[in-house]
Amino acid sequence: MMQKTGSGCTCNLKFQKMLLLLVMIVLVLISVQMYLQGCQCMLQMYRSCDNRKGFRNKSAEKFHNLPNDSSKLCANTSENLKHLIAETSFTQSRSSLPLCPEQPPHLVGKMNIKPTITLQEVTNEESLRNLSYGGRYAPPYCQAREKTAIIIPYRDRKEHLDILVRHLHTVLQRQQLEYGIYVVEMALPTQFNRGLLVNAGFRTARGISNYTCYVIHDVDSLMTDDRNLYRCGSQPIHFMTGSTKYKNNGIPYYDFHGGVVGFTPEQYLKVNGFSNLYFGWGSEDDDLGIRLQYFGMRYVRPNDEFGKYVALPHVRDVSNQESPNSYGLVRNVPARQMQDGVETIGFKRFALEYQQLYTWLLIGVKEDEILKKFEKYLEYPMAG
Repeated sequence: MMQKTGSGCTCNLKFQKMLLLLVMIVLVLISVQMYLQGCQCMLQMYRSCDNRKGFRNKSAEKFHNLPNDSSKLCANTSENLKHLIAETSFTQSRSSLPLCPEQPPHLVGKMNIKPTITLQEVTNEESLRNLSYGGRYAPPYCQAREKTAIIIPYRDRKEHLDILVRHLHTVLQRQQLEYGIYVVEMALPTQFNRGLLVNAGFRTARGISNYTCYVIHDVDSLMTDDRNLYRCGSQPIHFMTGSTKYKNNGIPYYDFHGGVVGFTPEQYLKVNGFSNLYFGWGSEDDDLGIRLQYFGMRYVRPNDEFGKYVALPHVRDVSNQESPNSYGLVRNVPARQMQDGVETIGFKRFALEYQQLYTWLLIGVKEDEILKKFEKYLEYPMAG
């Protein structure tokens, strides 16, 4: 009887090892491919691949240009929106908690806020640790009396943005609000359009959660008294009674409604939000004020002492020139109000990221197409 050698076993063992190695390589390649496909949009925008954390590129802040072929980007991120909503929803049932006190107990009143305040001075690590993804917060031991969305129209003010959001997190948690912060940015080369950005932010925030108050907030304005509660009421609120930006720490004129304003969703939708036609600087707030008057609404302001703000200094952006059509547009607000606003805005959402301190939204629009629809109302009609 012949003895068996070990050569056959050795060959089988080598074959099994090679097969196992091939399987592992295939699995790795599949995983890498899936990861790259999911990250393609964010990589092209110089942003993080991790939509949950959304950490920014550590290099200098980059401008975001409208791509030539927008179909290659996440032009429709409705699925991404649903994913982010599900992932960051508060799992704890808040209805069982007692209602927070009418007057928050931890307010400090007037704060020592100066135009020269630094990032280090305004940072409160404890308030940052309390955040959920996307710069969201809810009081842990009571049910907030208001659920507020802060909407910040933004372009190229990174230093101001970093200071503002850290300041807001500290103050809004003392006010015992449930809130989320939304930073809305326009892709270049489109001119800055504050009203259109707010409309896009409103629609996005409303799709994420059932907010009861929407506060539109300039990026360079810091509250100086936390008794100025970011809650909404029976009338729209102009939270600013004065700013260091203006003479005698006041406001430039009585009907001025810039800086920081607040609306319930019903109020904002009733007047159809901001106009989408003010490309460039100025007059979109005056337009909104006329919309309120048309529907019998008016702004109310807080106690004069509570409503003071500090304006962070900056050099005027020479690329953001005054809108050439602003004076003509404010003369015909009622005629176009219900056709030009939050209900009729058209935009493409190129990015939606839940970052550590806020939810970041990048949108794109075609200025010429928007203005063409309302050419008869423009002071300077479109060429051609």
